[in-house]
Amino acid sequence: MNKTIIALSILSLSFSSAASSTSDLNAEFKKNYSDYQAAVQSGDKKALKDTAQKAYEVGKELYGQHDINTINLAINYATSMGNSNPDKKILLEEILKITKEHHTDKLDVVFNITLPLAKLNFKENRRESLDSLEDIAEQAEAKQDYEFASIAYLEAAKLASKSSKTISKARKLIRKTDKINQAHLPETSVQRLSTDIWVAALDDARNRKNAAIERLEHIVKIFDSNLDFDHPFELSAHSKLVNLYEKTRQSDKATKHCLAIAKMVPWKDSQEQEPLYRANPQYPKNMARKMKSGWVQLQFTVSTSGFVKDIEVIDSSEKGFIKASIEALEQWRYAPKFEDGKPVEAVSTVQLDYIIGRG
Repeated sequence: MNKTIIALSILSLSFSSAASSTSDLNAEFKKNYSDYQAAVQSGDKKALKDTAQKAYEVGKELYGQHDINTINLAINYATSMGNSNPDKKILLEEILKITKEHHTDKLDVVFNITLPLAKLNFKENRRESLDSLEDIAEQAEAKQDYEFASIAYLEAAKLASKSSKTISKARKLIRKTDKINQAHLPETSVQRLSTDIWVAALDDARNRKNAAIERLEHIVKIFDSNLDFDHPFELSAHSKLVNLYEKTRQSDKATKHCLAIAKMVPWKDSQEQEPLYRANPQYPKNMARKMKSGWVQLQFTVSTSGFVKDIEVIDSSEKGFIKASIEALEQWRYAPKFEDGKPVEAVSTVQLDYIIGRG
């Protein structure tokens, strides 16, 4: 069974479950919940919070404080609040207590409360926040609900990665998630592919670039062979591969992924192209000795393979920055422009800024 984290999602509620409710109250709730659904679709944050609150308050009266429908409505309301709102933490703690007392079998609901609460509490109590998520993951693993266990372990890893004090914990959790995925989840599982992105990032950070490349190429292969849709994970894998191949001086292999990205991302003439790989220029020594800051504006052509060529200087604050700017720009890689399904050359511009510290 595929389980996902609730994030402003429209819950499936049983409108007939509260036998003691009046027809007027039931009708009022249906209207408020319909307004909430409309707010979800519109993306209006204020309307979302207002309608989520109203649906929760009327739903609590209709279903009762301890009913699972009320808990889900409370999760929606809490999710609609900003993290700076103190009422969010109070509500999450209240419904977590109710859920643990009355719905011990609803592990996914407990998780959907625990995760945002852990994020709120992480700075003040890292260990407790991570332990609460790990506990849920271990329970799911014991029940052999491996996809849910993978979700919970990975969310704990993401949280742990936010602090240098728990980065080693994050690495262990990512590896544990990966082990579960490889043993129990199909290669085409979105959850497994999500973890693969994190494993590749971990390998890259530990200078295991070949392992990272192998993992990312596997993600691309899975999409090419088994999945007939584009997904952010596939785009991320292509982008990371461009960087890794350029870092390891394998520009010819990076080209394939530049082209793949260009096919996936619609071309927009109204915005400057963003480089997939950027080599930072070396600060010229003579400019550094003079404590000079400055900038260089350049025009260039992105080739059909995503390489930079025909670089021209538009303007510069100091001539001493020009050579370093050109040498750096020559190494950049882009996704080429596509027209009628074929790559074509395109002209772009960039400004490189040089700022030297004075203190």
